[in-house]
Amino acid sequence: MKLKTLRMAAAGLLIMTGCAKQANFTIDGKLNGSSKDSLIFEEMTEKSLEPRATIMTDASGAFSFSDTAANPRLFFIRTTQKEYVMMMVMAGEKINITADKGKINETVKISGSPQSELVLEMNRQLIRATDKLDSLGAQFQSLKGRGNDPEAETWIQTQYGKLMEEQKTYITDFIQKHSTEPASLLALSNQLGQQPVLNPRTDFDLFEKVDVQLFKRYPKSALVLNLHKYVAAMRPQIQTANSQAKLTGTGAIAPEISLPDPDGKTQSLSSLRGKIVLVDFWAGWCAPCRRENPNLVKAYNKYHSKGFEIFQISLDKTKPEWVAAIKQDGLNWIHVSDLKYWSSPVARQYGIESIPANYLLDKDGKIIGSNLRGADLEAELDKLFR
Repeated sequence: MKLKTLRMAAAGLLIMTGCAKQANFTIDGKLNGSSKDSLIFEEMTEKSLEPRATIMTDASGAFSFSDTAANPRLFFIRTTQKEYVMMMVMAGEKINITADKGKINETVKISGSPQSELVLEMNRQLIRATDKLDSLGAQFQSLKGRGNDPEAETWIQTQYGKLMEEQKTYITDFIQKHSTEPASLLALSNQLGQQPVLNPRTDFDLFEKVDVQLFKRYPKSALVLNLHKYVAAMRPQIQTANSQAKLTGTGAIAPEISLPDPDGKTQSLSSLRGKIVLVDFWAGWCAPCRRENPNLVKAYNKYHSKGFEIFQISLDKTKPEWVAAIKQDGLNWIHVSDLKYWSSPVARQYGIESIPANYLLDKDGKIIGSNLRGADLEAELDKLFR
């Protein structure tokens, strides 16, 4: 069910009525092809998606529902066939909705509720993106079946990155255009393939923009207050991240790393001056890291003789797990670890919050790129060794 993704994205929102004066809204609808069918009205609340009412369509598929809304409320209308319509309703609205039973996604029409119309627009874009993602997944499986896994991994990562960038462009434009509208709260939590489209750290300006606009309009809305508190809590973290960028951002000299290799001998990053070095954080337990390793092997075999080195830091917990992964993946470069998992001081020093993560250093130890993977890494190395 394609609405599942947006439903999951909405799950992080706190939606409750406030203490302001109540005002009615009404929903009059018709589900074509329905007769005496149950429709469940559910609302996203602080704790979960909670049922609010169950109503029956009449013999012609018509139904009606009314309630109060001091602040925006997010509803899901669910059929027994597990189809959904998501609506963000406001006080005083007289809403009309029509759809065909069994084809709700393709046929739903909403009028009289500007926020619901915006949510519908956003969801249709998400469905298109999800369809593309499903198609990419099918093509990826076909490529893997031909036995060229490294090439397939590179291809899917590139295509997925392009698709995520397209979705991010759409969501960013949506927020810029509708930052004063409550529907933008859902845009902030938009997900594609269960992956958030916006990163609160790198896209913090969008979170702040929506917060400033909506807090002026709906200061008593629990939904808006939830975002307001989140932005306030994130702000010092963003300031810390900006400070971190001065240490590990492009142009900075990479902080020194001196850790033991699997034989217990200390290896230092600074000893590799004069070479192009990829500082790569990974772990044997990290599935995405293991999928990326064939791309690193390919790059290493192609450029090592020209002066390319990989300095790989493991966040494993145990030596056997670490060493086994090195052997299994055929990783013939420098390996170090303090086996302290996420508590590794080196990981903290580099601001590592997820893996795989990497930094590309020039011959002077200066950071010239980060998180380069697959084709992107190879393209950068091509330029450096041209």
